[in-house]
Amino acid sequence: MSSSPHTPSALSDRPSEPRSITPVDAEAPVPIVIDNFSDESVEFSDDLSDLTSLSESMLEFEYENGRRYCSTGSGNYMMPNDEEEQDRMDITHHIWLMLLGGKLHNAPITSPQNILDLGTGTGIWSLDIAEKFPNAHVIGNDISPIQPSWVAPNIEFIVEDFESEWYYEKNHFDFIHGRCLAGCVADWPRFISRIFDHVKPGGYFESHESAVWARSDDDSLKEESAIMEWQKAVNFAGEKLGRELNIYHKLKDWMINAGFEDVRLSVYALPFSPWPRDPHLKTIGKYQAVQLQQAIDSYSLRLYTQVLGWGLDVAKIHNAIVKQELRDKKLHAYVQTVAVYGRKPLQL
Repeated sequence: MSSSPHTPSALSDRPSEPRSITPVDAEAPVPIVIDNFSDESVEFSDDLSDLTSLSESMLEFEYENGRRYCSTGSGNYMMPNDEEEQDRMDITHHIWLMLLGGKLHNAPITSPQNILDLGTGTGIWSLDIAEKFPNAHVIGNDISPIQPSWVAPNIEFIVEDFESEWYYEKNHFDFIHGRCLAGCVADWPRFISRIFDHVKPGGYFESHESAVWARSDDDSLKEESAIMEWQKAVNFAGEKLGRELNIYHKLKDWMINAGFEDVRLSVYALPFSPWPRDPHLKTIGKYQAVQLQQAIDSYSLRLYTQVLGWGLDVAKIHNAIVKQELRDKKLHAYVQTVAVYGRKPLQL
């Protein structure tokens, strides 16, 4: 692939990794023990398959890159919303459940009355939290009307852009939740301050985010790899669009600055495939390996073509190489993910 001002190789003069990528108070990650796959019963297929599965502007869709997207009138959301993407979202939900030990949240909420799920996607987290707290009124909002129509009576799905004006009553929600919103928010400090205004005194906000930046402890992830080129290109495109992707390490400070107290941060390792020896991480890696095969296109195709000006064929060929590298058993890559929550003070 020849270089141009918009191809990955032309981005090699950019920093190889975003600055301050590690959470400031996170302990240095303990190296993950690598499995040598001596047990032939362990499956690690070389041919992991991809997942297949109310304003008028929000109800309209656009089709490009062979995928379905929200209309451009719905903001700068770069991810698809078709069935293929919905399957990926549901796999991601399962991965987060495994990371959090089967929990939907870390915040110590007990009997909430009003819960808001920001950017609910398929609504799967909202459905689960509504089942856990049947006496709570759960609202899930999203710019895509892809949530189920038949739901429990304590759930309400609303099609709206959470970056637009909020019409919810202030000091109303016992719990506000947001997950995988990196790239969807232009002004995070303003966004979190708005959340603070709408949480009840004593209520909680919790955010779950992942780094969009892989690492390896044994240097198996090479600087010259297509995966690294993909990371640099996607990060550059997000910055150019004004929607930074690697924000997970900033969340705690933003929440403290907004006024939340008792802010707690948990850091988790998310392996890219079942390469760890640890059984729990191996299982997570199996799901992540499948999820990543779809996520590569979901995160990058629109950024490549609309923001960086790549041709669709170039974008798809590059992504195919990235996916092939991700299936390499010798690659021991992972990302850090965080779950951070804070409480609104009872008295301001």
